[in-house]
Amino acid sequence: MPFIFTVELVALLIAIFTYLMIAFRSITKVPPWASMFFGGVLMIVTGVISVNQAYSSINLDVIIFLITIFTFSSALELSGFLRYLAYKLIITYRHPKKVLFFILLYSGLLSNLVTNDGIASSWTPVILEASKAMKIDELPFLYTLAFGVTIGSVMMPTGNPQNLLILLEAHVSYLAFIGVLAIPTFVNLVLSYFILLLLFKDKVKDAVIDEIRPVEIKDRKLAYLSLSLLIMTVVLFLILSTIRIDIVLGSLITSSLLLLVARERRNIIQRIDWSTILFFIGLFIFTEGLFRGGVIDLLYHFIPPPTNVLTIMVSSVALSQVLSNVPLVAIYIPEIMQLGVGTTINWLALAAGSTIAGNFTILGAASNVIISEASEIRGGKSFNFFEFIKYSLPILLVNFVVLYVFISLVGTTLIQLLTAFH
Repeated sequence: MPFIFTVELVALLIAIFTYLMIAFRSITKVPPWASMFFGGVLMIVTGVISVNQAYSSINLDVIIFLITIFTFSSALELSGFLRYLAYKLIITYRHPKKVLFFILLYSGLLSNLVTNDGIASSWTPVILEASKAMKIDELPFLYTLAFGVTIGSVMMPTGNPQNLLILLEAHVSYLAFIGVLAIPTFVNLVLSYFILLLLFKDKVKDAVIDEIRPVEIKDRKLAYLSLSLLIMTVVLFLILSTIRIDIVLGSLITSSLLLLVARERRNIIQRIDWSTILFFIGLFIFTEGLFRGGVIDLLYHFIPPPTNVLTIMVSSVALSQVLSNVPLVAIYIPEIMQLGVGTTINWLALAAGSTIAGNFTILGAASNVIISEASEIRGGKSFNFFEFIKYSLPILLVNFVVLYVFISLVGTTLIQLLTAFH
């Protein structure tokens, strides 16, 4: 009897092949974005999904949003502002351990203004410059940036794309996000700092940085223009989300104004991290193949259904490693609604679980891929799949416990108080 390749088997084989390519990139020398994009293409050419299904699977809101945010990152780097920011970070704090703490804190808080992906893109050059000036291995600071944007972006809808989906599709208010998730986020940032010191105690030297060459902003006009429009973007995010209009409209307006006014528009476009855009396109197509090929249904046999805070957080952390967190949330929102458990507290559990999932494997969040690729492009080190897990697992476990305890014990009470106040 001949062996029959069913659609389900083909989808599973493509998934295994793609993840092996990413896990062993140190051997294959193929970056994750290329592996994921190829995996998505394989889903099409093998007939797992049709071309039309592939096109419809791509979330243009996410793709356009990333392009607009990367436009600002590119302009700020081109103007020399990011290098100046690295200089100010070092000259202000001087001790590498203090620099590490404030990278963790600032990246976590700022991610809520322009998403974790935006900060991941714009701060990677800062980290490389700072590490070079301190003459210290950049990896501890790159990991700190990766963990910082993941932990910090939990507490606001504008912190990451998956929180945006929950805001727009599940109609969870800004106030609910901040009211319930702000305290555990700050607790996790502080605890994670001490874990990082233990993990990298042999790599982060306790020295004072004395001699640093002064750095000035190369193009002040471009820097001020970019910063002004970026601030306007954040304001538009808040206004549009309040009146329930897609916030992508805000970043579209401001980024298009930047390209219209700035003379360096061609250089800005050329410096955009297009490899990450390809990663996301490939990821959406790849995920659609997993879904239609039955691989997701197969995984459901091993993961509890999302019916309460614990099962939602556990399953979203686990499935985000296969689907990445944005597609996972896109799939989970209608499923949670269908199960009839779409309470505010469960939506916040989904936001928390799917976000901290980035602190498990490099595929858990696109921001990890962005940092790794942005560093490698500029001559720095990239993340190793298995090394990432070694450093991230202690962080993830602490993050999970803090968020779960806080959401499950006091979340409902806080929601009731916020509702009454509102």
